[in-house]
Amino acid sequence: MELAAQIPQLLTGLEWSGCALAMSGSFLVALHNRASRWGWIAYLCSNLVWSAFALVTGTYGLFVQQLGFTATSLYGLYRHTRHYRQMAREAHGTQDARTAQA
Repeated sequence: MELAAQIPQLLTGLEWSGCALAMSGSFLVALHNRASRWGWIAYLCSNLVWSAFALVTGTYGLFVQQLGFTATSLYGLYRHTRHYRQMAREAHGTQDARTAQA
């Protein structure tokens, strides 16, 4: 099969992959628990897929939008990771205080 004949299938694959990753990311982030980290990673993967789609189709406005979404996804992942690391440190500090009192 020629490459030109495969392009519509490639574009459809990119479109639906980007959609599925974004919807999965939204669901995971909405859980608001440790699994939410994977939601931010799904968002990042979706951003990459949509960026590729935008570049192949020449929709540069969509590409710029995905650059902005990538920045917010990275920031969300950073904040989520920082929050859970801080909670772990506080829990560890509480356990150390209990052990010292015993």
